Amino acid sequence: MSALDTIASQVPQELRVKLMQHFGIAKEYEKNPETISITYYCLMYIAHEALKLQKEKQFVSNVLDYLETTKRNNPNDEIIRSLTTGQATIEELITLLVGETNEAENEEVKTADELRLLMRKHYTVGGLTDVLSVFGPVKEDFITLGKIAKSRAVAIFRELKAGGGASSAAKPPDSYSSSNAAAMPPSRPPVASSQPAVQMPQAPSSYPGAYDGNSGAKSVPFDVISQAQKLCRYANSALEHEDVATAVKNCEQVLQLLRPYNN
Repeated sequence: MSALDTIASQVPQELRVKLMQHFGIAKEYEKNPETISITYYCLMYIAHEALKLQKEKQFVSNVLDYLETTKRNNPNDEIIRSLTTGQATIEELITLLVGETNEAENEEVKTADELRLLMRKHYTVGGLTDVLSVFGPVKEDFITLGKIAKSRAVAIFRELKAGGGASSAAKPPDSYSSSNAAAMPPSRPPVASSQPAVQMPQAPSSYPGAYDGNSGAKSVPFDVISQAQKLCRYANSALEHEDVATAVKNCEQVLQLLRPYNN
């Protein structure tokens, strides 16, 4: 059993549901020495959350020992050495994963395995947006991306449980395993050369033709329609979790998209 496995087995019961997802992400990125920095910050987040309990001193001590050992074993890792670089790197990784999930969401037909992979990536995005809190207040864009990702992951799980896709339903993602992380993380974290310009999920920029209704309204490009439909789906997912603020924000974006085409 690895040191990370040992620590995971010691998670306080009060934090098990909340933190096992982050252990799963940490475990996945630990496999590659070049992505150990992602594991490092996942464990830092876990330590921060455990400290809030103010009673699990041994568990916190074990996590801090792991962090110190990781830092000592990687003295030249700039992402670990610099919180600023670490924050920028994780933000870029989130942006990269969001781009991948956007592409997958645009596929009309998905097998059960593809849905499971998409669900895992959404859970990873949600977990990494939690991790950003170790650097200070999380930017509003990333908070929104995290909420959307978590909502979509739950919605996909329900779809799988209801028989969606071509094979059997997925197991609930509540245990410590690599299934809670992106199945194939990048070989190394993205270079943190600049702050990413994070946007709400975008639809493909070109479609063959445009919508031209019979109501006399202006022609609406298919990409605008697709983006509006996607935002409506996100709003619906948010409402499933009673997240009214995110639902309202998505609906407002839909209105902004469509108003120019409303006579």
